[in-house]
This record gives sequence, structure tokens and C-alpha cells, in this order.
Amino acid sequence: MKTELQDYPLTSTIIKLKTGRVQLTLIKEPDWFLEQLSREDSEGKLYLPYWTYLWESSIALARHVETLGTRLKNTTVLEIGCGFGLTGIVACKMGARLIFTDAEREALRFAHHNAEQNSVHQHTDFVQMDWNSPCFNSKFRYILAADVIYEEHHWQPIVTLLQDYLDPNGVALFSEPNRNNAIGFFKLLKTNGFTYQKSTHPVTLDKQTSQVSIYTIRRVNA
Repeated sequence: MKTELQDYPLTSTIIKLKTGRVQLTLIKEPDWFLEQLSREDSEGKLYLPYWTYLWESSIALARHVETLGTRLKNTTVLEIGCGFGLTGIVACKMGARLIFTDAEREALRFAHHNAEQNSVHQHTDFVQMDWNSPCFNSKFRYILAADVIYEEHHWQPIVTLLQDYLDPNGVALFSEPNRNNAIGFFKLLKTNGFTYQKSTHPVTLDKQTSQVSIYTIRRVNA
């Protein structure tokens, strides 16, 4: 895993949390790789590898996850669109077993490496998975997702995934940086049997502060 990361210029950062620190290995020049790795599918739809960035939303969700404390202990948690793995690593530190998923194999390489260097890899699995075609046969008490609803065509597959894989009494935790179009996703949630609570938190990254919202999503009547 470490050898494979040598394909990229690397940098390292420390994310400071109330319960400790998380060390992350990141791509040093994400703007360049965004351009180099972008591609079009057979229908002409442009794909952009946003996993090459550490986003404010992942930091906000990681901070929220650590507040759950012992509620995560001995639970199996699913993360979709794991990117560099920050949120899932924090959940592992809280005692969860994590299934990291991402559509991109390269993102999973970084998440695996970061889990190893934070000594939580014994409690992890890594699955290359597109949320359009999930591959599990069980439900999850917690589902985590940081900044995954930025494009409308993702919304219905993600809602369907929640319908199929969130435990009847489970909680999905989504973070989102208050994009205007995200309102439509949460309307879709409500029409498909879910309710949510929202809180907003400031996150400073690269000397810029952004407001990120955390959505606690449950089934109606759960």
C-alpha cells in the first residue's frame, strides 16, 4: 500500500480533535491531479476526481463523530465516499468497526494507508463500491457521508442506499458545506420516509473558515 502511494507527490497533515490527533497522508498537488485524472464517460458526462482533496466537510463530520463516544463502540459502521478516510478513522478510534467504501480504488489506497498510520486498520474493511450498485447483505446502525451530494444525479441512488441499508433505528450522518442546490436532496429525503436535524459548525482549513452543516438523518417514526 505504501509503495503504491509513491505514484503521487505526497504531503502530510495533522487534524487536531478533542480526543486526539489524526495524521493524514494527502496528495500534495490536488489541483493538478484533478485536471489529469478527469475524464468523460460513454455518455459524455464529465467525471472529476474530487477525492484528491481534503474537504472541510470531512473535518466537520469527524469532529461530530467523536462526540458520539461510546455509542459507536462495537458497532459496524458504513462510510460512503470515504476519500482519505478521516471520518472513518475517527469512528474507529471511538470503538467502531468501519467499512470504508469509495468508487475510486485510489481513494481506498489512501484511506487504507491512513488507517494504518493511525493504528486502527485492525478494525477496518475497504470495499470499492459505487453507491449506484451497493453490495451488502446487512443493515447498519450508522452510515457516514461527507460532502457526497454535490451533484443531483447522485441523490436518488444515495436515498435508495439509505432505504436499503440503514437499520430501522439507525442514524445516517451527512456533512455538507451549505450549497444552494443541496436543499433538493433533503426534500427528496423527506418524500422517501426520512427526517433530519441540522446543525452548522465553522471549519478552518488552509486559513479559510467555512460553515459546514451536519445532518442527523433517521427514518420517520424510528
